[in-house]
Amino acid sequence: MNSIRFSGCRPEPLLAYLKALGIFRLVAEQADETVRACWRDDVLTLDTRLDEAALAAFFEQTYVPTPIVAPWAGGSGFFSGDNHDAVDAIAGSANPRLAPYREVIAQVRTILAREGQTTKPQKERKALLLRLYRREMPDSFVAWMDSAIVLQSEGQKFPPVLGTGGNDGRLDFSQNLMQRLVDLGFCDDGLDAHSTTWLRNALYGDPADGLLANAIGQFDPGRAGGPNATQGLDGKSRVNPWEYVLMLEGALLLAGSATRRLDANARDKAAFPFTVDASSVGNGSLSAGEEARGEIWLPVWENVAGYGEVKALFAEGRAQLGRRQARTAIDFARAIAGLGVDRGLSGFQRYAFLKRSGKSYLATSLGRFETRTVVRDADLLGELDSWLDGFRRACNGDIVPARFTRALRELDGAIYEYCRFGGGVRFGAILRALGRCERELTVSRDKPGIVGSSKGTVQPVPLLSTRWLAAAEERSAEFRIALALAAIRSTGEVGPLRTNLEGVMRNPWGLNWADPEDRASVVWTPTTLPRNLQAVIERRLVDATRLGVDRLPIESSLPAPASDIAAYLSGELDDSLIEAWLWGLMLVDLTAATRLSPNGEAEVRSASPLPRAYALLKLVHLPGYSALTTSDGRPLRPEPAILSHLRAWRLDEACNLATRRLRATGYVVAPGPASGGPMRPTDFSVSSVMQDRLASALLIPLAKPESLRRLVLRQTNVAVDA
Repeated sequence: MNSIRFSGCRPEPLLAYLKALGIFRLVAEQADETVRACWRDDVLTLDTRLDEAALAAFFEQTYVPTPIVAPWAGGSGFFSGDNHDAVDAIAGSANPRLAPYREVIAQVRTILAREGQTTKPQKERKALLLRLYRREMPDSFVAWMDSAIVLQSEGQKFPPVLGTGGNDGRLDFSQNLMQRLVDLGFCDDGLDAHSTTWLRNALYGDPADGLLANAIGQFDPGRAGGPNATQGLDGKSRVNPWEYVLMLEGALLLAGSATRRLDANARDKAAFPFTVDASSVGNGSLSAGEEARGEIWLPVWENVAGYGEVKALFAEGRAQLGRRQARTAIDFARAIAGLGVDRGLSGFQRYAFLKRSGKSYLATSLGRFETRTVVRDADLLGELDSWLDGFRRACNGDIVPARFTRALRELDGAIYEYCRFGGGVRFGAILRALGRCERELTVSRDKPGIVGSSKGTVQPVPLLSTRWLAAAEERSAEFRIALALAAIRSTGEVGPLRTNLEGVMRNPWGLNWADPEDRASVVWTPTTLPRNLQAVIERRLVDATRLGVDRLPIESSLPAPASDIAAYLSGELDDSLIEAWLWGLMLVDLTAATRLSPNGEAEVRSASPLPRAYALLKLVHLPGYSALTTSDGRPLRPEPAILSHLRAWRLDEACNLATRRLRATGYVVAPGPASGGPMRPTDFSVSSVMQDRLASALLIPLAKPESLRRLVLRQTNVAVDA
């Protein structure tokens, strides 16, 4: 066996990839059925019994072109007003290699004459002709037809790789193929003198002159001509005839089909190999709102495979996501990350068909998606399928504020990057982006969940499993602060922290938006993080008093270490990041999460000391499991006026009130009163930054709160009745 590298055949541009498929298909079907192919260093490599000389002889002397014609479209060479030169030249040729072509042309002409069709068919007439062709034409023609068009009960569907049924606007691909065969000399006694040079250029990338000034179409934007295509202001499109022929021969592997769900009443749905809706995610080549026909993910494999295996791969040609086929780039990426596609593939080359040159489309590369690594926790994204489908449909409505589409793009981008590279950091980005989507849904408190006026209401993000916490965990103070806050659970009839950020309620089927009268606890507004946290703790204290809850409702199973709270008080942390984490983490079911988030003991010991003012105020704002108690065992209840003083920047009054509250309960604040005399002065002063954050920091659950006593209280205390 010979191992031959075709340096002219690479995964991009699209012309080069399809050309590679064409070479492999033709060699396997007409020259060496044992041939095997793979991509090595992004170059097509064939293991074949043929050597380079035998391959050249095959293409130039024995290769039989597949009869590719499109007698359903204007410009195909079969209707009045079309250019008939190439069709007539092939029909009148005596070359035995063109015998299948001549037979197909003759059969097409017979059908058209019988049906009296002399002009381009429209609608019902076109559908009739397509069914006649499918019933009466030979298998070789039907194979091309399946690559270019799929018949459905309601019209036709077209694969983006072959435009709209084998043409792109006025450029008919089959007509151009026949013209290139004529240019190569297939209709003459011998091939053109440039044929050998052109063939080596197509196969091995050798330099070649004499390329033809003809249209290449969407398949190679770099050679499509136009402004800046060469030296000077404008350049012409240049075509190697062999490349064009081999390219369309390769497109035959991309045959589509019509699939139907098990439901007998379901409509037909066209399925084309590895084809999904176009998306800008993962690449900046496609702008939001830009017109596109779709995109295709073309497989690249490094292990040698026989033609039957590759043909079966394209025949199946789909990525499965759960019980449904991938419909978007995000679905495709998730299917790859979760091993939902055929194994043995090393990657996929993405192409989008974008409207870039007037009314023409160009196959624009969107980069490579590698499949070498298994992405852990990708299955967790399945928990979002139903909600994300609804949110995506709503964002595709006619009247949609830009904030929703931006949030969706951020979420899609985060999912794509995670599926591509994996890692907890990227999974955390998904959670934060999801939190942003949820926040945008709650901007309008009167009508939460409204995205577009014609698409109905999007429900809240469903409660995510605890596994999301482990998948998104990272070692940052912002994360731990947000986690401690998000884990604040219900206390009595006071709901979890999420009820202070948005109006939601649980029912047997999940989460719904609460009725207007049940949203009184929502206090989160577009202001700073410290002000929002202060509003939350004030509201929770009010609700606890109103509902008769005797414990401070800020209990959390995942409290933050003192070092993180000290950093927050000093303004060293990123408030916007804390908020982004909070909106994401509150979507996770943290009721079963009992472990502390990761924080090294060395980090805690080396932390900046907590200010004494915070320690004093926090001692009277501890939740039930760590609160100071009165002599009868009841938890010490805070004085609501303390928060009012802090809001007004009256720190001394707040600290004096807390001191009196502690003394009344039997706890003496050091240094305490002088012997037989007045109270010794106590310095609780803090910086202006800390003073602005003190009230909000009281909401953050603190790990090891007993350390506060050493900062503020005398060590010998006797509790008395409050």
